[in-house]
Amino acid sequence: MIHKAKDLSPDQRAVVENLLGRSVSEDEAISIRTIAPSFAPEWLQKSWKSAKYLGLDRLSADEIDAEIDAARKLRSADGQPPDAIIREQ
Repeated sequence: MIHKAKDLSPDQRAVVENLLGRSVSEDEAISIRTIAPSFAPEWLQKSWKSAKYLGLDRLSADEIDAEIDAARKLRSADGQPPDAIIREQ
C-alpha cells in the first residue's frame, strides 16, 4: 500500500513522522507493509524484545547513528577494524 504524503490527514502525517523519527515532505510517498513476527528468526524476535525492555526501541535515527559511530571508534581504538562484526558465541 502506498500513500502520498500530501494526501495524508494531519493525524496520519503525525503518526508517520513519529514512526520515522523525522518529518516527511509533500512530494514523498509512504509505503506500508507489515510482517508477522513468526516469520522473523528467533534471534531477531529476542533482539526486538530486549530492545523494547531496555527502551532502545525509542531511540531516534540520530541517536542510533551516534551509538554506531561510538562503537566503531571504540573498536578502532582497540585495534579492531571499524567494520568488525561482533557475533554472539
